[in-house]
Amino acid sequence: MKIAMLTSVPFPPACGIGNYVSNLSDKLTRRGHEVVIITRGGPKWQVTTYDNLVVYKLPFIMAYPFHVDIHGLFVNRFLKTIAQDIDLVHVHTPLPPAIITQLPIVTTFHTPHFADFYSTDLVNIRQALIRFLAIFDYRIEKSLIHSSNILSSVSEGVKIDLERYYQTNPRQIRVFGNAVSDRFLNSANSLSIEKDDLKILYVGRFDYRKGLLDLVESMKIVTRSVAGARLVLVGEGSLLPQVIRRIKELDLQKQVEIKGFVSREEVIAHYLSASIFVLPSHYEGLATTSLEAMACKAAVVATNVRGNSDVIKSGYTGLLVPKKEPCTLGNAIVHLLKHPKLREELAKNARKLVEENFTWEKVTDRVLEAYLAATK
Repeated sequence: MKIAMLTSVPFPPACGIGNYVSNLSDKLTRRGHEVVIITRGGPKWQVTTYDNLVVYKLPFIMAYPFHVDIHGLFVNRFLKTIAQDIDLVHVHTPLPPAIITQLPIVTTFHTPHFADFYSTDLVNIRQALIRFLAIFDYRIEKSLIHSSNILSSVSEGVKIDLERYYQTNPRQIRVFGNAVSDRFLNSANSLSIEKDDLKILYVGRFDYRKGLLDLVESMKIVTRSVAGARLVLVGEGSLLPQVIRRIKELDLQKQVEIKGFVSREEVIAHYLSASIFVLPSHYEGLATTSLEAMACKAAVVATNVRGNSDVIKSGYTGLLVPKKEPCTLGNAIVHLLKHPKLREELAKNARKLVEENFTWEKVTDRVLEAYLAATK
């Protein structure tokens, strides 16, 4: 089968969705299928390669609020030129353009943008802009739903959001799930990196809805209760200046370290050495980072929001706490720091859950079943 993957995220991958598309494409090609990637570029067309995949970066012009529609003109024109060489288009949200094609379409919702809008507080101009643009985004997402032969989601939580906010029949939505790259599963067994009992880790985007400010706030409780405990933040994003400012205000410069964007090998090393991984999100689809941490045998503390609760069973594969409650979050971290046997038990159960349910082989099986159904 010849598949065109349509996404709006950068390539080479710099986020969970990009890695999802990359890993799925890799598994499909290993099974004998052909895959090309279509994504946003600059003002001019660009063709590159990534891990033996051809990547078409089509023109993208930042002309709010019609930037996605303008990009769609280039995408639809390109799809017409390659239609005879493609069997199916697999679209990945958030915010790809609506497409017009006679080819079968499978759409996977990672983060429904309109649902994300409801979880966003109006804390700054950027968040206000996100809310405003949600009106335009809703129109595009509804068009994708209407034109798709098969609808899918990465989690049961996203499936619920599609039903709630988009009036989609849940029986028409397949849950593909998310998965962990084999590299993370194998590294946990092959690399001899010892756990640092006092290391707390966050990996991900520096964005308000990720709850980073809550996590920094929680470190007041952690550092008062456990001497030597420290938080390592890996990632980048628009919230970075506020995070730095809050760390200084709380006088936590010695206890909180910002690593920024690091290589995949360094990320794996951080996962393997961390005793606790924290995901304090206000909203999630299904975070790849939590699965990666579980694969690397770190005990996970996460907020009890849909997506997180799909994989974290509190007291068994991790601990769940209410969102936007730094004190409760801090107390949960302290509890795990003081109870190493519980950490080990949670990490062991989490690793087993990932091995049994969240591998790319299993996700690819589900995706191929959908492809066959869409092309009948």
